[in-house]
Amino acid sequence: MAKAAATWGNLSLIQRLFLLLNCLECLLPTDAASLCYSFTVGKSESGPWRYNVQGQLNKETFLSYDSNNNCHAYGVLGNKLNATKICEKQVDTLKDGVDLFKQQVVKMKEENKTIRDPLILQAMMCCWHGVDGKFNGSWDFDLNGHKMFHVDSITGQWTEVNPGWMKEMWEKNMDVAAFLKMTSNGDCRSWLEEIKSHWEEKLESTASPTVAPDVEKEPSSMAIKPNISALLMILPYSILLWF
Repeated sequence: MAKAAATWGNLSLIQRLFLLLNCLECLLPTDAASLCYSFTVGKSESGPWRYNVQGQLNKETFLSYDSNNNCHAYGVLGNKLNATKICEKQVDTLKDGVDLFKQQVVKMKEENKTIRDPLILQAMMCCWHGVDGKFNGSWDFDLNGHKMFHVDSITGQWTEVNPGWMKEMWEKNMDVAAFLKMTSNGDCRSWLEEIKSHWEEKLESTASPTVAPDVEKEPSSMAIKPNISALLMILPYSILLWF
């Protein structure tokens, strides 16, 4: 204990402040959020196409679009966000993605006779703001559980994860390239902002000007106010600063 106190005492005031700020940054919640859409498209040789799209906010599913062209709210988060109305704005884009990926699966099978049924393609689109506020977007593709390639939506760079999955065929398809860029950089970005604003408005509408509301605990990644426990953990370090 004495050794630790001596070590702290040898630090300059600037160093102490730097350490305290680092602790505070680690404990306080951030405003970052990630929005992802998982497209799953499958078909057996004689069976019909089956597909499903799930929307996820910070890895929690809130929206589902299925083979019957039904888009609906999913889970507790979906009800909180009123995902049914969100579906109305997104369903056309989700359907376009399903149709485009079905076409690519057919082309892959025509080009590579070694690919056998059943075929299950999964495409994962994600967009988020980094800690520096910079917008990011990406796509990841799997076929029958095998990772194919990763696409950076900002730079447009395609990275082949496992060779032999006809990356060139996908990359050179102008319709695919345009859809991936437009959807992740445009649609996903606007959807993310809309969902975040809807979430914040819902929190504000539950507040009472006279009585402290019993609000459900919000996701840490969406929280924007410091909590009391974090400040209490910082307080002892602040006291030590003056010794």
